[in-house]
Amino acid sequence: MPDLSPDCPETRQLQASPASRPRTVPPAAEIRCLCGLDEAGLGPILGPLVVAGVALEGPAGIDPWDALDSVVARKRPGPRQVQVADSKKVHQGRHALARLERTVLAFLGAWLGHVPDTLRQLLTATGHDPTPLGDCPWYEDLDVPLPLANPAEEIELRAHLLAEALDAASIRIAHLAVSPLDVTAFNASIAATDNKSETHFHAYADVLSCLLQRAPDGAHVVADRCGGRVRYRALLRGVFTDATVDIESERDSGSIYRIRRGDTEVRLTFVSRGEEHAFPTALASCFAKYTRESMMSVLNAWFAARVPGLRPTAGYYVDGHRFLADVASVVEREQLPRHRLIRCR
Repeated sequence: MPDLSPDCPETRQLQASPASRPRTVPPAAEIRCLCGLDEAGLGPILGPLVVAGVALEGPAGIDPWDALDSVVARKRPGPRQVQVADSKKVHQGRHALARLERTVLAFLGAWLGHVPDTLRQLLTATGHDPTPLGDCPWYEDLDVPLPLANPAEEIELRAHLLAEALDAASIRIAHLAVSPLDVTAFNASIAATDNKSETHFHAYADVLSCLLQRAPDGAHVVADRCGGRVRYRALLRGVFTDATVDIESERDSGSIYRIRRGDTEVRLTFVSRGEEHAFPTALASCFAKYTRESMMSVLNAWFAARVPGLRPTAGYYVDGHRFLADVASVVEREQLPRHRLIRCR
């Protein structure tokens, strides 16, 4: 199921490498269940860090980008296609949010059999309890209607066409998981670890655990690398205390582990630009980005209702501080909890 087409960077590396070099992503023929893991929002000072996971099952040797090409494209999607790629490539240009939303809600609708009507429903359907977010007044409107940037009928049609294509290709969406780590939890993790890299990994671990609980023997999880980290075994053993974690390879090109629980063994790969190597990782990237964008939309709307003419923010450092200066009077007047609004690192 991972992409090993001739133009894939990993394929070129494998073709040029000695036979003895460990493979970062195995040939498609070895995969029956492929999972992907990615995040969005590690760098900003405002809004959640969101991790998403996707598990697909299908016939050995199948590449979803090829099998679903009537309704899915890696770039330049046609009128009946959604784009599955690195979310930075999907979420760009004039219709960035609309394009990203079509991808996420179509796959979610194909999986659930219906498209969620609100952001709260999306979070609940993908395994996240939104109740704690109620402690932040700017997230009080999680019942904002979806879709945000497309006609509902168009999303429903795309979900229907995608479901038909998945069925025709014998590909099944086994699970979709989304986990937003809000600022309160992010700051608490930093306080406990004094390490942003560990906070990043532990956010990953929650979704990874969810995928591993559902993954059959022989499954493969492809995760986008956590920053520049190469070694993960100690962290994995600290999280999965009931499992055996063996190192297959730890290199700059990728780190590969075998995780055993009882009779089940799952292969886990951390690799840079994982969304280029595996379809579920690219789709997870889109789910993480869309969830963060939706939550930032709610946050921006809450403050804009109190500051006329306020420009929205994506939450990154420079513009995030501009936004905080613009809303400073609201933060002071309403005595908003800054530790729930602003990341400490």
